[in-house]
Amino acid sequence: MIAWKKTSRGQSMVELALLLPLLAMVFVVAADFARVFYESIEVAHAARAGVQYGAQNLVKAVDYTGMQNAALNDGSNISGLSATASYFCTCNQQAVACSPPGCAEPQVFVKVTTSATFKTILNYPGIGRTIPLNTTAILEVQ
Repeated sequence: MIAWKKTSRGQSMVELALLLPLLAMVFVVAADFARVFYESIEVAHAARAGVQYGAQNLVKAVDYTGMQNAALNDGSNISGLSATASYFCTCNQQAVACSPPGCAEPQVFVKVTTSATFKTILNYPGIGRTIPLNTTAILEVQ
């Protein structure tokens, strides 16, 4: 028969008092990194929304303001989000001018770059208090 050793109530309270701050710190760090991953996904979705707007047709491909607004509207819950839009052409996988004589039938692509700065709850050693988040999305115009 195994005899279990009884621990005093005071010992358990001391152990809890010692481990509780460490456990709370682990939860804060996990929550902070979950927030940065969530915001990076949101920044990527905003860039994708911008290129989806611009890739609809050639008229919208040159509507930089429309692409930027689509990206900013999609990422409206991200503070400090910025978006830049552009388009470019390729012919046989080589960059060419979009206007003749660049290529007889160039492929037109739109590109939206979104960026934001994430601020952590705590200052972590080696990481810093702010983390830049940047995403570029490229899509061929239909």
